[in-house]
Amino acid sequence: MAGLRNLAIGLARLIGRTDIAAATDHYRSHPADGLQLLGLTT
Repeated sequence: MAGLRNLAIGLARLIGRTDIAAATDHYRSHPADGLQLLGLTT
């Protein structure tokens, strides 16, 4: 689980998010956005 969280933090930083807590809260409540970030949905 920690590895997945670290991956999510790394991806958030790559796209320019600086507030990691806000980014993780956003993707936790909007999982479709996270899948889109990974390129798994259109």
